[in-house]
Amino acid sequence: MWPFLEIAGISFPTYNIILAFGIILALIVLIFAARRKRVSLHFLADHFIVIFLATFFTARIVQIWLHDYSLWSFPFFWQESSGFYFYGGVVGFLLTLFIFCRKSNENFLLWLDLTMIPAGIALVFHHLGSFFSGANYGIPTTLPFGVIFTNPSSAVLTTLPIHPVQLYNAVFTLIFVLLAGAIFKRTTSTGKAGIFLLMTLSISSFFFDFLRGDSAPVFATLRASQYFALLLTATAAFLVLKMKRDALVTHSHEFNIR
Repeated sequence: MWPFLEIAGISFPTYNIILAFGIILALIVLIFAARRKRVSLHFLADHFIVIFLATFFTARIVQIWLHDYSLWSFPFFWQESSGFYFYGGVVGFLLTLFIFCRKSNENFLLWLDLTMIPAGIALVFHHLGSFFSGANYGIPTTLPFGVIFTNPSSAVLTTLPIHPVQLYNAVFTLIFVLLAGAIFKRTTSTGKAGIFLLMTLSISSFFFDFLRGDSAPVFATLRASQYFALLLTATAAFLVLKMKRDALVTHSHEFNIR
């Protein structure tokens, strides 16, 4: 594909450019979503640095741990152990957000709604950028929409068609984001959109990983990312049960008052 774009005689990684657009769009959506719910972003702004660092460090530490690199090289040695682990960052972000919400008496489910949809948008562009760079590629396929990566600068070179699994992920992520957006607009209950997106993205990622052909740590026939996907799916299921329990408690309390 096109792992690099040349602009004004300067070569830029296509992935970085696409992801930058995704992040900018995600921030715009976050601002509009907060306005729609009449929520101030001061809480997120006040804790942004800590949340960002927690996300950064967990993504980095999990990357090092899964690839058996020395922790002594963390975080300044980037030659052999470069990169971040996406799911490690997700776990770090959710844990940090939950802790700050508890400390500040903020509604965690509301902030899950407000952050998951923008995160899903950024994830769409991540998958698109991965496709153009050749990263996170798929296994060989005989289907007519298989792709071949012939650019020597791509992360992978193939002579046989392979599954464009990055595009699968991008399309399904976009569909789930649009559905979550519709839920966000039409419901007054907090948490439904965020939990829906967390669960659907985790489940789809789990199954699409069976079509991945790039190397990754494997434990008992499953990729490490699939275990993280299962963990996030279980987290979403727990939040659904908690929402239902809280709704029953509230309904019971209102009934007793009457």
